Amino acid sequence: MHFSNFNPVSYLFFFLKRESDRFFVSIAIRGFALGMITLFVPIYIYEQFGSLSFAFFFFAGVYGLKALLAPLGGHIMMRVGIKKAILLSHPFFWGFYISLLFFNISWLFVPLAMILYVLGLICFWPAYHTNFSRISKKRQLGEDLSRLNFVSAIPGILAPTVGGVIVLFYGYPTLFIVVLCVLFSSVIPMLLSPEVHQTYSDSYLQAYKRVFKKSNRGHNIAFSALGVEGAINAFVWPIFLNILAIGSFAIGGIATLALIVSMFFTLYMGRITDKMNRTKLLAIGSVLTVGAWIGKFFVISPSSAFLAQGFYRFARTSAGIPQQAILYEKAKDKGEEIDEFFIYRDIIIAISRFLVLAILGFIFFFIPEMNIKFVFLLAGMFSLCFVFLGEVSELKSWFRKIIKL
Repeated sequence: MHFSNFNPVSYLFFFLKRESDRFFVSIAIRGFALGMITLFVPIYIYEQFGSLSFAFFFFAGVYGLKALLAPLGGHIMMRVGIKKAILLSHPFFWGFYISLLFFNISWLFVPLAMILYVLGLICFWPAYHTNFSRISKKRQLGEDLSRLNFVSAIPGILAPTVGGVIVLFYGYPTLFIVVLCVLFSSVIPMLLSPEVHQTYSDSYLQAYKRVFKKSNRGHNIAFSALGVEGAINAFVWPIFLNILAIGSFAIGGIATLALIVSMFFTLYMGRITDKMNRTKLLAIGSVLTVGAWIGKFFVISPSSAFLAQGFYRFARTSAGIPQQAILYEKAKDKGEEIDEFFIYRDIIIAISRFLVLAILGFIFFFIPEMNIKFVFLLAGMFSLCFVFLGEVSELKSWFRKIIKL
């Protein structure tokens, strides 16, 4: 082999010749970057404010702002294209992490961080969902989803532990810098993809009108449940572990071990999701998720936290794969309104997160001694509502058969 003729860009393009491969690799690298820091951002903000209520108010502000600006994400995607919208999100995320470092210098960095984070979210997620809907195949949605989750999980397995080690020995500034570097590298595979444009036709008023459509009531309940449960898992659970005085290395290790538990099960769920009734699988996964949140209520130590989080990952995968398959199947059925559907979904999720985090902020402001564990029971209650994303008529007939038995 003549190394003088070796072109690394050409080799990389050959290795990532399929568009789906480039997308998956980019998401996997991004997943590793965010996996190092996602658990620790709520803890960092909680430690900076020194108050549960103000930490919740911070994230409530983020999602309140996102609920207002969500349609802007659709218009940005239409103007610049799907790929460029994903790439555009990265500078905003970089600015967010950099702003976090300056909280001690000036309070002005707090609203700046919120705005930058929201701009990153509205650029990335609609484009991400629209792109996956476009490149995935309807008949094998479960398999495509499990592949995406598995590929993302492989580099992400050690990410929480790596993040915990960096925080333990070098502190948050070093972690933020490392994350920025890895996040920057995730844009490279996307640069090899051709640009794709999607027409976003909703005005701001039309986007919010979808929330009040009678035909969307089931979706409203399901997406609200997703928003609330996801917010509690992303923001309350890490802070709870910190309150238990579990160190950053142990917190990262718990997340890593839980990911290992669920990783291979993800592939299995992808296969059976394409072969079995997705609504029934979602119902079973929802019930298991309720049990997982009840288990978290009894966590008192690192070992019990690992067991609870391991079961949670198993249960959430049981619900998550069929849930995502149903979501993308419904999106594909929308035809040209795929992006409008995902913007509507983002609005509902953002509103639900704003409301629950704002309410929690007020509760812990006036009753700071309240046990944070009660929030886990709230997450479990909302987990039951995942099933409203599926065909409710199928569930009714299924339950009738079970009762007759």
